[in-house]
Amino acid sequence: MNTSVLCFGLTPVLQRTLVFEALETNEVNRAKQVVESAAGKALNTARALSVLGTPAQVAGFNGGVAGRKIEAFLKTYGVVSAQTLMRAETRICTTLIDRTNNTVTELVEEAPYPDKAAIARFERANLKRAKESSMLVISGTLPPFASDDFYVRFVQAATAANVPVVIDSHKAALIHVLFERPYVAKLNVRELEATLQIALKTEREIFRAMKDLVGMGAQNVFVTHGANAAYLLTTDGKAWRFQPPDAQPRVNPIGSGDCTTAGLVHALLRKKPLTDAVALGLACGSANIISLTPADFKATYAHGLVGKVNIKAKK
Repeated sequence: MNTSVLCFGLTPVLQRTLVFEALETNEVNRAKQVVESAAGKALNTARALSVLGTPAQVAGFNGGVAGRKIEAFLKTYGVVSAQTLMRAETRICTTLIDRTNNTVTELVEEAPYPDKAAIARFERANLKRAKESSMLVISGTLPPFASDDFYVRFVQAATAANVPVVIDSHKAALIHVLFERPYVAKLNVRELEATLQIALKTEREIFRAMKDLVGMGAQNVFVTHGANAAYLLTTDGKAWRFQPPDAQPRVNPIGSGDCTTAGLVHALLRKKPLTDAVALGLACGSANIISLTPADFKATYAHGLVGKVNIKAKK
């Protein structure tokens, strides 16, 4: 078995982060700082795993000048590239940070369509990788070119090889995978509402919705809610409430959910109890907030925040 985690997502991005003293719509705005990085949910997760000391490889469709930049960034991050080359140009996404108003605005390009040959190469290579990795971590929703059950074959391959699966997704992409009994299904409250098409106003309603996902096949369900409380429900019905730690100064929250996934996976691979894994995940998510670009936090700082996670068992 490969000792690295396979971080699986279809649409990496070249991320441009622009910092402004104040951002005004319908005006000319001059950035005070511009930073490029490689990002996207799977790539952020892989980068965060590398920060924590867990070997990771990232799969996705990558091409063009932006794609070559991403490959170079992966080397500096210590992440192994398992990208599939495509003819189309990898998308560029832009983060606008307004220092005066403390706002972060994300401009997201639609993902390009890979050609059929690239999709075939992706499937062939990653069905093999899924069986050989220490864990399969699926991140993100599915782009229009992929069917709702696109992830299922890879999950089946991993499960047949006793490779645990963590999925951070929602709606149909998640529901199809739930029937394959992934070890952890992770999503935020808004995504849980969208998946089940219900409004969740109270903690009781959130736990009831999480129980529905367990009923569909998830062994464990982990739900986040930004700086608000997070929740864990296990297949045996045990439930916990977690209050994430505060981190200052708050610079850029983009990628915090992916860093949370990475912390969870890092701890699980070290045979930590699931509650401890969730605590480290939330600590990594908070640590990410003080960094300008996604998943560029300090591991020592994240570990120092673990003790500040408030954990309460629910009856």
